[in-house]
Amino acid sequence: MNIYFSENIKRLRKERDLTQEALADFLGVSFQAVSKWERGESYPDIEMLPEIAVYFGVSVDELLGVNRAQNEQEILSIIEEYDNLSDSATKHEIIMDAKEKFPNDFRIQLRYMADLAFRNNGRDFKEQLPKIKAIYTNIQNNCRIDTIRICAKRYLAAYYNTLAYNKDSGITHEDCEEILKEMPYMRDGQEFLRSYLHPHDTDNWRGYTMEAVEEEISLLCHGISHLFYVPNEDNKPDELIHGVQTEINMLNLFYDDGNYGRAWRNIIFSYGYLGYLFAKTGDYEKGIQYLKHEVDLAKQFDALDRITIMHSTFFEGREFDKHTLGSTFVASSRVKTLLEEKYPLPDEFKATPEFQEIIETL
Repeated sequence: MNIYFSENIKRLRKERDLTQEALADFLGVSFQAVSKWERGESYPDIEMLPEIAVYFGVSVDELLGVNRAQNEQEILSIIEEYDNLSDSATKHEIIMDAKEKFPNDFRIQLRYMADLAFRNNGRDFKEQLPKIKAIYTNIQNNCRIDTIRICAKRYLAAYYNTLAYNKDSGITHEDCEEILKEMPYMRDGQEFLRSYLHPHDTDNWRGYTMEAVEEEISLLCHGISHLFYVPNEDNKPDELIHGVQTEINMLNLFYDDGNYGRAWRNIIFSYGYLGYLFAKTGDYEKGIQYLKHEVDLAKQFDALDRITIMHSTFFEGREFDKHTLGSTFVASSRVKTLLEEKYPLPDEFKATPEFQEIIETL
């Protein structure tokens, strides 16, 4: 049985904003004794444990951390389920239960922060902003895991960016920029550094390098989409078409076996967006061509086993778990919604037999 008393008492003391001297005075011991407990150099007498537990409002087992391994397994299970879902309502239910059961776990706090920030797209900022700031401050001040602290910065920056468009929120783009200034550059990310610094004569190095390449492809797709998709489409249709075609060509180059790994969403939606752009500019033939390709790829994705092995030149032997994109993500259903409701396709185009045939296949 592992004992985590030193970590727990230090955490509990800090959560209550107590000094070692204040806790020592209450327990009738020297502050040097408390300091040794927190460093794991000694432990209090067993008779004192109930008194300490009552003071902090926890059980002796919680104080000692004897259930930590069991709790850790449950937390990891919750996180896996939560991260693999795309349905926001279900995710909300899961994280609300989790934060009640494990209120002090920073991984749970981080996901609760994301739920508060993004579930209603900032519309309820008057209620949620103080909560989000409190969680953010707690993570920055008390969490020792940099990945969680940086991710919290990303969530807060994204939330500030949303609120900056609401003049009543009191948040500006400058507030967002101040958070971004504190974050690392791309080159400091773990995927890149691990692929670069990990010993090249080990079995893991090739897998780490593939992971880095996929992450870089994902970031490049996001960059292309922001560079070309954000401007007013009425002004630059040719540039938009060029940007989307470039992204598609790049993805087909890297994923030359037809299994697009983490980029499945990108390739499916890029073909659909390109079809919409051609339809909008009056080239109905190319519009139908690319929308058909979008539908074919969606069906191909849905037919995949959950776990597949990739065989492209760049990713030979890499395992892909389709639940990485969300365990509830059904591509053909999403594409049908895009075609019928989301793409602002011309009514004349939607009335063509070719378009109706595409819809019928879904």
